Amino acid sequence: MNDLQIQQFLTSFARQEQVAEWKPFGHGHINDTFLIRTLGAENPDYILQRKNHYVFKDVPGMLNNILLVTDHIRKKLVAAGEVEPDRKVMNYCTAANGKSYVQDEAGNFWTLFLFIRDSHGIEEVTSADQAVSAGKAFGRFQEQLADLDSTQLIETIPNFHNGIFRHRQFSEAITLDSAGRCGKMQAEIAQLQGRAAEMLKLQNWLNTGELPLRITHNDTKINNILYDHQGEILCIIDLDTVMPGSTLFDFGDAIRTLCNSAPEDEADLDKIAFQLDYFEAYTRGYLSESRSFLTPIETGNLVYSCRYMVWEQAMRFLTDYLNGDTYYKISYPEHNHVRTLSQLCYLEVLEENAGVMEKCIADNL
Repeated sequence: MNDLQIQQFLTSFARQEQVAEWKPFGHGHINDTFLIRTLGAENPDYILQRKNHYVFKDVPGMLNNILLVTDHIRKKLVAAGEVEPDRKVMNYCTAANGKSYVQDEAGNFWTLFLFIRDSHGIEEVTSADQAVSAGKAFGRFQEQLADLDSTQLIETIPNFHNGIFRHRQFSEAITLDSAGRCGKMQAEIAQLQGRAAEMLKLQNWLNTGELPLRITHNDTKINNILYDHQGEILCIIDLDTVMPGSTLFDFGDAIRTLCNSAPEDEADLDKIAFQLDYFEAYTRGYLSESRSFLTPIETGNLVYSCRYMVWEQAMRFLTDYLNGDTYYKISYPEHNHVRTLSQLCYLEVLEENAGVMEKCIADNL
């Protein structure tokens, strides 16, 4: 990448500004991202991003998801009198060809969106106040999209949280035993299989329509929230995985990472504990924004969703381990085994705390 190419990208998106400087931006591992600063204090700056079309098989469909979501939120903000809507929702630029992307000679998809100045992110939650704000941000995001027809969106990653599909992959890995590891993993296999009947209920509820199909973010970490310098929430970013799903996916996965005292690959299981204060804070923030639209089956299964998401992730780690470590990047030979044990330990911790979690939900409804 050079200065001329960066300027050409701006031109391809019908932008007239001149590039002052540009540099790689962020810490993402999937897309290539660059911050473009332009000449003139009044002119906008931009984020240029190459979307990974090996991970996202239908990039135009993914971008259509993003535009449907951001346009819907922007209309709501304008209708509510928001004077700076482009600070409260991402704004993707339309290319000169009328599309939301341009393709280079190698077939790569490139997008351009406005950089939100005077904003910052937080890499991980370190206080209950931050947990409250994270809950509010994702609860508000879901509330803003609650009246948008989810069937208009594609599945960016098909069957991403489909427990029936993931369990089928797990069962096939056990049958094939391609890496010859099943023999020593019988205890872990039994723990996951023993919970399967309960955990498969979530996808069955979606299949029958008992559980509403909504629009979900699917990466509910605090580093996907932008804040202003006063610490007020601006908007949710990293919308590549926005697609149809259940609110339970987003809530459960937030708790999977946020309330675990240890990383998801912690080898010392004694370090794994449930951070109740973070759960109470996130729940309070989340329900303050979402209780108005959530249905009884959703609120009644928020605690269940936390166990479900940990069970699913443990199963995916073990599936990959049994297959010979072909999906997740590993740092050492037993990494996926350690990940599995860590998630199973956290699942047991969540089961032990289910009662106090249920009370917290009830207190905030």
